[in-house]
Amino acid sequence: MSSEHGLQRIYSSRSGQLGWLMRRITGVGLLFFVGLHFWIQHMPNGFLATAEEYNEIIKGFEKITPEFADAIAKGKIREALPGEHVITYDKVLERLHTPLWKTVDITLLLFALLHGMLGMANVLGDYIQNASLRKVAVIFCWAVILFLATQGIVTVMTVGTN
Repeated sequence: MSSEHGLQRIYSSRSGQLGWLMRRITGVGLLFFVGLHFWIQHMPNGFLATAEEYNEIIKGFEKITPEFADAIAKGKIREALPGEHVITYDKVLERLHTPLWKTVDITLLLFALLHGMLGMANVLGDYIQNASLRKVAVIFCWAVILFLATQGIVTVMTVGTN
C-alpha cells in the first residue's frame, strides 16, 4: 500500500466519522423539529382555524368564484365539521409573524437540507469511484442545497410582507 493511499484512507475515515456524527445530530434535530412542527400545525393550539372560521372563508370564496362553488358542489371542497380545526393561510401568516416560529421553521428546513446532503454525499462517495467526478457531484449538490436554503429562508422571512 502506498503512503498516499494510506493517507487518503485516514482522511476519508475522519470525514466519514464527522459525517456519521452530523447525520445523527441532524436526525435527532429533525425528530424534534418535525414533532414540534406537527404539534404547531396540526393540534388545536390557536394556530388553526375553527370550523366556523373556515366555513366563513368557504362561503366567501363560493360567492366570488364559480369554479370554487362548482368544486364545493362536486364534493371536492367541503365545509369543516363542528369541532374540526383547519389550517388556513391567515393562521399560517399569524404564526409566521412571530420570530420564534420563523426560527423554528428555518431550523427545521436547515436540519432537513443538511441531513439530506450528508446522506447524499455518503451515497455519492459509495457509487462514484472517480474522485474528480465525485467532487463535482458533491459541489453541485451543495450548490442546490445552498439555493434551496436561501429560497426557504427568504420565503419564511418575507411571508406576509407586501
